[in-house]
Amino acid sequence: MELKQVHKESKYGKCAYCNYNNTSEAWCLSCDPDITIRRRIPISINAEIDDCIREFQLRIMRYEDEFDWIPFDRLSDVKEIGKGGFGSVYKATWLDGKREVKKIKDGDSYIYERTCEQSSIVALKTLSSSKEKEVNNFLKEFKNLLTCKLNANKLAIYGITKNIKTNEYMMVFQYADKGSLNKYLRKNFNELTWQTRLQILKDISEELDNIHRFAGYIHADFHSGNILQGQHTNENVRSYIADLGLSRKKDKCISESDIYGVMPYVAPEVLLGNQQFTQAADIYGFGIIMAEISTGQRPFDGHKFDSKLAVKICRGLRPEFASGTPNCYVELAKQCMHSDPQERPDAVDIYCEISHWLNDLNSSNNNEIKKQFLDADKIVKSLPASKHPDEMYTSKLISTKLISNEFKSLRQTDSTDSAQLDLDIAKS
Repeated sequence: MELKQVHKESKYGKCAYCNYNNTSEAWCLSCDPDITIRRRIPISINAEIDDCIREFQLRIMRYEDEFDWIPFDRLSDVKEIGKGGFGSVYKATWLDGKREVKKIKDGDSYIYERTCEQSSIVALKTLSSSKEKEVNNFLKEFKNLLTCKLNANKLAIYGITKNIKTNEYMMVFQYADKGSLNKYLRKNFNELTWQTRLQILKDISEELDNIHRFAGYIHADFHSGNILQGQHTNENVRSYIADLGLSRKKDKCISESDIYGVMPYVAPEVLLGNQQFTQAADIYGFGIIMAEISTGQRPFDGHKFDSKLAVKICRGLRPEFASGTPNCYVELAKQCMHSDPQERPDAVDIYCEISHWLNDLNSSNNNEIKKQFLDADKIVKSLPASKHPDEMYTSKLISTKLISNEFKSLRQTDSTDSAQLDLDIAKS
C-alpha cells in the first residue's frame, strides 16, 4: 500500500516525487501516470492493445481511474448474463479487486491510502469481432469508453483481459447490479414514484451531456437496453450510459447506407438515410426513453420491426404516454422526438429542465409542477405483459434504402390521391 501525506496548506498534499501539490487524492497528474507506465510490463501479447493502454494511462486523473491489463486467471466464476447485437456480457469476480483511496485522519492532517477491495464483482464485455486478428472494433469501443470516462462518464472501467479458451478480448468494467433500464422498469415499475423516474432521467441526461459536450461524441445506439442501473454508495440507484461501440466523434463521417440500431429508438431522418447519426438523433432516443419511463413499456411492443413500422415512424408515429403523465413531461418528450432534428433540445437543456422539476418536487412550497407529478403518483399503475422477447430490442442491421423507397412510394400515392380529390371537388 502507498501512503501520501496531506499538508495543511494543500487540499490533497504534496507529491513525494516532484514536491508539488497533488491534483487529487493520492494522485499527482504530473508524476503518477508516467510512473505507472514505467513500472508496467506489456503483457497483452498485442502491440495495439498495449499502445492503447499506455496512451490512456497518461491521461488518468485519479488513482481510482487507473486501468491495465488484467490476467484472465485473476477472474473467477465467469458467467454469461446477456447477449446483444455486438457481443456478450459476463459477470465475474475480480480477485485483485478495484482500486480505492482511504482517507485517514492523522492529527491536523490526513493520510490518503491507496488500497484495493479484497475482490470485486465486475462485468466483462466481448465483441463478436474481438478475436486476435480482429481487434479494431474492440479497441474502438474501448477508446470511446475511456474518452467518455475521462470526461466525467460515471461507469468505471478497470481494464482489458483475454479469454484464454476463446481467444476473445474482453473489457472489464463496473458491474451494474440492477441490470438494464428496461429490465429495471419491468421489475420495479409499480413502486417507482415520479421523483425516482425523474432522477433516472436526470442521471441519463447528465451523462449524455458529458458525452456530447465534453467528450464531443455521438452515442449512435441510444436505447434503454444500453442504460444500466446500479446501486450507488448512498444506497440510491444510479443510471449509467453503456455500449459505446457505435459511437464516434461528432465531426467524423461514415459512408455506409445501412445502419445498426434498435428501430423504435432510431430518429426518422436516420431511418430515411437523409442524415447519419447525430447528437440530435441521440436526443430523439432520449425522448423515446421518456415515453418508456412513463408507461413502463418498451416502444411499439407488439409491432413487427420492419420497413412498414419505420415508414410510420417517419410519417410521425410516436409511442404513447401513460394516462395522467404531467403535461410538462409530455411536451419535453415530444420536443425530443420532433421530426425536425433542429427543433430538438440539447442534452444540457434537458438536464436543466428535469433538475428544475426535481427542485419543484422537493420544494416545501406548493407549485403547479409539484402538483402535476404528485397527482400522477396517485394513479394506479398497470403494466401489461411484454409481447416481444428481449432479443427484438437488440441492435440489428436496418436498410435505410428500403425504408426510403417505401416512404417515397407512399408520398407519391398520397400526392396522386390528393390530386384526384381536388379534381373530384372541382367537378362537383
